[in-house]
Amino acid sequence: MKDRFDEVMERFLVPISEYEGPVMDSTYFLRKDGSFVFAEGYCHPPGAFWGMIIKYPLPGGHIDIFGREYGWTHRVIVDGELAIISPEQQVENQFKVDPGLRGRQGVKPVFARNFVRFPLSDFIGYFDARHSMKELRKEHEWIDTAVRKTCRLLNWNPEQTGVTGSLAYGKVEDDIDLVFIGTPEENAGVARTIRSYRAIHPEARVFELGKEWPLRFYYAGTLICPFFRYSAPEYIPLLQCEMEAEEEGVALEATVSDDIHNLYLPAIVGLTDLKREDGRPEEDLDLIIYNGALRGELWRGDRIRLRSVIVRVTTSQTGTFRAALVIGDRQVEKIKSLDLTRKEIHDKKMEVEDDYYQY
Repeated sequence: MKDRFDEVMERFLVPISEYEGPVMDSTYFLRKDGSFVFAEGYCHPPGAFWGMIIKYPLPGGHIDIFGREYGWTHRVIVDGELAIISPEQQVENQFKVDPGLRGRQGVKPVFARNFVRFPLSDFIGYFDARHSMKELRKEHEWIDTAVRKTCRLLNWNPEQTGVTGSLAYGKVEDDIDLVFIGTPEENAGVARTIRSYRAIHPEARVFELGKEWPLRFYYAGTLICPFFRYSAPEYIPLLQCEMEAEEEGVALEATVSDDIHNLYLPAIVGLTDLKREDGRPEEDLDLIIYNGALRGELWRGDRIRLRSVIVRVTTSQTGTFRAALVIGDRQVEKIKSLDLTRKEIHDKKMEVEDDYYQY
């Protein structure tokens, strides 16, 4: 007999047999054991992906998902406050949920040290961002209204949006993890408008889990958490790549010179004016940030300090090149941030109707 969980999954879950790939970042999959697994990034092994179990069936667990009890692996309550568990501990938590996963990891590439390998054969289905958005907008008027108003603010077609987070599998809370699906240039335009809006309306900024999130904002009475996805595989810089560590623990300062791919996992920014702590010369190179908490953190003109791994990256599109890699959220520090000025906001010709702002 079907329960509430089965009824919702029938609406939101797409059978894994219909999955054509490639695996896209921030996609939720449902494992055969009932766990919800989050795909991380775009570079994945054949027939598998790098990700993390986020919620898993747990008798007596504190999370209710349509009548079934679940626990989570990525957060913890400390002194009554919600806190994020370190990536290293999150990985260990995966093996506590399923000890058999440990022996199936093989040799991990350097960028995937904080992720776990999951064969696609482990899953019964996935949650398509656009499909879930359509289902939610049909059922929940407040979501439809918030999406339409937010897209109007950002000059974006609501049909080119999706959802991630718990909304992907139909669990409605009080925020919207809104996925914008476009070209790098189109997505960058949305991000610029969000930054401009937050500069004009500082009360819209979001402080959560011990930090200010660079692109989250309150609008139309709702917390909007933007995610960005490439609209076609040809736009993805590291769709498939090989990455080998050349030099560990390289400390340096640099200036961000290019931020067109800073919104994704991995975030990729160009670096110039590099100064290594050890005094050795270093040419301009890309910084690859394989940590989802750092999406949208770095912008052109920022002066940063980092402790990185120098890697050699090979892709079919660009051949082989050197880059800096960070995977921890504390490996990058801003020394100087080039914030938007009022003149820059005006020059972008952002038009906001104040009556649409309902905080």
